[in-house]
Amino acid sequence: MRKSLILAAVVAMMPTVSTVSWAQAPEATPVAAADEQAIRDIRTRWATLIEAGDAAAIEQLYGANAVLMAPGEDEVVGSAAIGARWGRQLQLEGFSFRLNPEDLIISSSGDLAYDRGTYDFAATIPQVGPITDTGKYVLVWQKISGDWKVISDIFNSDPAPEAN
Repeated sequence: MRKSLILAAVVAMMPTVSTVSWAQAPEATPVAAADEQAIRDIRTRWATLIEAGDAAAIEQLYGANAVLMAPGEDEVVGSAAIGARWGRQLQLEGFSFRLNPEDLIISSSGDLAYDRGTYDFAATIPQVGPITDTGKYVLVWQKISGDWKVISDIFNSDPAPEAN
């Protein structure tokens, strides 16, 4: 009787089992590849804008309601406020900033992207002196009216090396 019940259960499940498929990592579509390249191109342009000290152009890389979250600061909301913050930073003596991307993922919907990596920063801060900083960042990108814009920018410093 027990073997009959097990056999009946297996037979009853067969139509269900035959429809199960295993999730596989999606292959990059031409659209996703084009979006990845578009974001990479924007990051390259961003580096050029930093070197040129062009805060107004950097402001345009952010969505109108973007949020920048820096350690030890209140959040900065809106592209104009973020552009003004960049303007203050770019005026610092010896200012240097570089993103080192590690991971870029485009959503399956094609309108959001996750960008993660590390950064290097150096500048001379009034009343503090020269500083250097390395840390981690996350950028969230959104395709707005066909253009990729940063809508969330968050970063934090790596722990200070231990003294010997």
